[in-house]
Amino acid sequence: MNRTLHRTVGPAAFLAILLLAPGFLRAEDDIAVRAEVNKAFLTIGDPVTYTVTVTHAPEIKILNRIPAPDSGILEVKKIEEIHRTEKKKIVTGRRFTLTTYRLGEFVLDPVDIKYKAGEGAEQTIQTNKIYLTVKSVAEGEPKEDIRDVKTVVPLTKHTGKLLIIPAILLALLAACLIYRNRAAKGGAALATEMVLTSGEEALARLAELFDSDLLKRGFVKLYYLKLSEILRVYLEKRYGILAVESTTYEIMRAFRDIPLTTELKEKLNYVLSSADLAKFAKWVPQPAEVLSINKKAEEIVRESTPAETPEGEAPRGV
Repeated sequence: MNRTLHRTVGPAAFLAILLLAPGFLRAEDDIAVRAEVNKAFLTIGDPVTYTVTVTHAPEIKILNRIPAPDSGILEVKKIEEIHRTEKKKIVTGRRFTLTTYRLGEFVLDPVDIKYKAGEGAEQTIQTNKIYLTVKSVAEGEPKEDIRDVKTVVPLTKHTGKLLIIPAILLALLAACLIYRNRAAKGGAALATEMVLTSGEEALARLAELFDSDLLKRGFVKLYYLKLSEILRVYLEKRYGILAVESTTYEIMRAFRDIPLTTELKEKLNYVLSSADLAKFAKWVPQPAEVLSINKKAEEIVRESTPAETPEGEAPRGV
């Protein structure tokens, strides 16, 4: 039976922890199966280890091989075969090192294990589902603090009063330093502080990417992953569509109801489709094609950025 990997909109994070904590072992007769991953939360490009094991008595015969996950979403980097004996039982299975370049919450469907006990009829047992949450590179992974918790020292009434005085003095000192610093600079820092628009931010990030050495070092997939993400974040901020977690097809379909020139739509489809080919089909563009994609990515942002208007007037859309 072929397995599929699909996206889910449910509370994947909670279910992942709920299922992975006890191991979620499925057992029938003298056979047990288990599916697990070493982490339920990962960022784009991170490796994740997915393991499926079958523990059974020697007289039970396993009839099928454990298939690899759907390569359309998860890319298989390494496969290891498992075969050992534990407490007079045989443990077999496969360990997959995987990575993904798509955002969202996904479900690894159960694996069907067919087996036969002695001369009995063929039977089937299923593993548990696996839930994965993939975040963008910008978001990062959840941080954990594993430092030991220090002993709590109770404060008496007098101790509390003594601590208030130094706290007040420190606050006054900090306020004086801040005032002096601002007065010396004449408010220049505040005057020069600017908030970038979504278009300015996208152009700055694109320029930084174009100046990087990712392509020279052979990181073609990562380069176009970042390029695609910059444009998707910009489109989401500019037009209010769910671009970051959508496919290129879904993004282009969303623009059917948005007034955008045909030429700009063609550029957008070209850049996003080219990035998809580099990310998922391992396509390596030639230098001339790289320059063309980069140029069109900049044009998409520049041509769709609203024109500046006098204060109080609504910006002109594309």
